[in-house]
Amino acid sequence: MAAESQSLAGVNVVLGAGGRTGLECVKRLVAVSDLPTRAVLRDPTKLAGVLEPNSKLQIVKGNVTDEASLREVLKDARGVIFAAAGTGYWSASDVDFKGVEKVAAVSKELGVRRVVLVSSMLVTRKHWLHPIRLILNNIRYGLMDNKLRGEDALRSSGVEYTIIRPGGLGNGPGGHVTFVTGQGDVIAGAGSINRADVASVCVSALTHPGAANITLELFSRPGLPEGGYEAALEAVWKGLKPGLH
Repeated sequence: MAAESQSLAGVNVVLGAGGRTGLECVKRLVAVSDLPTRAVLRDPTKLAGVLEPNSKLQIVKGNVTDEASLREVLKDARGVIFAAAGTGYWSASDVDFKGVEKVAAVSKELGVRRVVLVSSMLVTRKHWLHPIRLILNNIRYGLMDNKLRGEDALRSSGVEYTIIRPGGLGNGPGGHVTFVTGQGDVIAGAGSINRADVASVCVSALTHPGAANITLELFSRPGLPEGGYEAALEAVWKGLKPGLH
């Protein structure tokens, strides 16, 4: 990614940098990208002492529900990772649907190259009565329904996108797995993946040609393939079809 980044101006933006997945995305970007990383969260003091100071890192206040805020934090953005999550029981509509919709519209307006959305397995209507979907849909009211509406809003926005639907999320270290992918929400509930590995795929998706307009399900299994972690990341994008969801 570093070589490709050198040919681009601007910054990479992580929305929801205060969450566990968003924070892993920030860490990965700072580690591998030559572009500055702008970590956006509602309360920047939440990251005080969490990240090592770095000249490539900007920590700023922003809110995905506020278009004026988005126009400010997405200024000069080349790539955007949406990993935001609401904090209240009724927040799914505002964040997971309308927040994504607003980010997509502002990104299109400002010329963002690609938006990467962290969604979820089991989001589609074919899993309407799946027990895990029912539980998640009630953790925050209508969570999965609104994630699906957010996905649809991004896909129809006209901005280039990648939508990643991870399986169960873990908090262990990344870098030691083989990725398993699917499309069409057909491997739902099949496995889990650590947030650090989701972050690696999100960062890869910002610039990889094979990630353009892709929706995929993602989990992992232990053990690296031949060629190591970078080969595992490269293999994620092989054989995926744009527009299939």
